[in-house]
Amino acid sequence: MDQLDQHYAYHRLARSWPQYRWWKPLLTGLLGLAFYLALTVLLLVVGVVAALATSADTQRIMEAAEALDLSNPVIFAFTLVSLILMIPALGMATFIIGPKPIGLLSSVAGRIRWRWLVTCVVTAIAVFLASLLVSALLTVVFPEDGPAPSAQQDTSVLWIMLALSLLAVPFQAAAEEYVFRGYLMQAIGGWLRHPAFAILLPIPLFVLGHGYDPLGQADVAVFALFAGWITWRTGGLEAAIAVHAINNMTIFVLGAVGVVDVNNTEGSVGGLVVSVATMAVTAAVIVRLANRRGIGRTRPGAAGPTAARPDPVPAGAGQDAHPGFPGGMHAVAGVPAQVRSWDPTQYGTGRHGTDGHVDAPITAPSAAPLVQHPAEPTPAPLQRPVWQDPFGSPVDRPRAGAAQPAPGRDYTADRHPSGPSHPGGPGYPAGTPYPSGPGYPAATSGASAARPDSGDGQEARDDDGDRSGDEPGR
Repeated sequence: MDQLDQHYAYHRLARSWPQYRWWKPLLTGLLGLAFYLALTVLLLVVGVVAALATSADTQRIMEAAEALDLSNPVIFAFTLVSLILMIPALGMATFIIGPKPIGLLSSVAGRIRWRWLVTCVVTAIAVFLASLLVSALLTVVFPEDGPAPSAQQDTSVLWIMLALSLLAVPFQAAAEEYVFRGYLMQAIGGWLRHPAFAILLPIPLFVLGHGYDPLGQADVAVFALFAGWITWRTGGLEAAIAVHAINNMTIFVLGAVGVVDVNNTEGSVGGLVVSVATMAVTAAVIVRLANRRGIGRTRPGAAGPTAARPDPVPAGAGQDAHPGFPGGMHAVAGVPAQVRSWDPTQYGTGRHGTDGHVDAPITAPSAAPLVQHPAEPTPAPLQRPVWQDPFGSPVDRPRAGAAQPAPGRDYTADRHPSGPSHPGGPGYPAGTPYPSGPGYPAATSGASAARPDSGDGQEARDDDGDRSGDEPGR
């Protein structure tokens, strides 16, 4: 299947890395184990030096270490730190060998989804409080199935145990999840496609790491089954880390106050039933929240070593880039294009050539007929604006640059025989002529020219012989 179109579930995330090879998870595990052993030896050296440099009771510490007494603060702290060292050991091995990015161990997003982690922590706290209430009721009904109390701690030891339980236990739980539900699930998922293999096969290793009786180991197996399934279902380790951390913190806090014995290795039927019910309710609530919040379960893949590769295309062959076609090419009409959909390195030479296969040309789809769009109408020509004479006669507006009359000019001094006279009215003295000349409007129809007196007492006449004198023109 082409990895360009493939989405990877959490257990298959190793294959989303383009440089994945089947042997690289094995090499990562071996290198991580070497780093872990080196860090553990370093921790032992630091512990021995610290014990010799202080006035600690070395004999008592050695006896507690042989018995693995988790009620002893020193042994408890050493055990937690030795488990937490699995995180840097696995991280360094993954950074060197792969898969990359290293955040793929956390989730399909390539990182810890912190908001989702907080949601899972709150959910786990609520469910475990209800589980404690049910366990208390069962203890009243079946006293023989109740947890064995531990010896009361003194005040100084109590505060140390509480601090370690609240601050260090979450990292211890995360370390176990990164190894058993992170690395092992993805290593197995890289070899076997079905998620059942990645969920079930790491369970025996996880159970063997807890020295309980058969009922106690069955309880551990129930949790391992829940953690593997919820990791695959939500696409990350956040839910498994949250539930694992709250479960261990509850046990060690109750052990610090003397309610339960943290060194007890015997399980019970009642405890197993409560554990199964608690894991089932927690899984149902977390899955419902994941569906409502749209938590991603898969990661889109990148082009791997078996992805389709295009044949080299000569320059000027008429092909252009197209993101939706393998190799970034698509065929243009009239130009043949050949693209391999197989890896040439997987086949030897044959009778069909050096590659052993004949490439099938990819033809371009037929072009769709052109659609004739209606022509846009031709806009009507703009009309030249006409200046309206204030006396009702439409005339052309004077051209730009023509001489304009000076403002405030006394037109009464521009009497001329050829100039028309203003009609009588408010603001115009009788017989006031229009000025004439360049830049002045032509004479209006119906206005007669005013002529001066001839000086001999006779009235002036126009060319037609009509009297004009002081009478208004016709």
